[in-house]
Amino acid sequence: MNREIVNELYRALVILGAGSDLLGTIGSWGDSLPDEDVLANLRAWNAAALAEAKARIEHYGMTFPRSACIPDEALEMSGPGS
Repeated sequence: MNREIVNELYRALVILGAGSDLLGTIGSWGDSLPDEDVLANLRAWNAAALAEAKARIEHYGMTFPRSACIPDEALEMSGPGS
């Protein structure tokens, strides 16, 4: 049963566009990698992915200030009196 769960997780990640690093970890879970290594790899992948996402958000915020992207009328409507 565990192998069927791993296979479905693997399939879901492929559908979502996961890279070979993440797929390799999931594909090896319960087969050639012990649980501790799988967990360590997943934590490292999650930390790196989160850092990358935060960097993209920060870059976007610096490149495109919010007020430049939203028409003045929308800013006025979203003010405290709305």
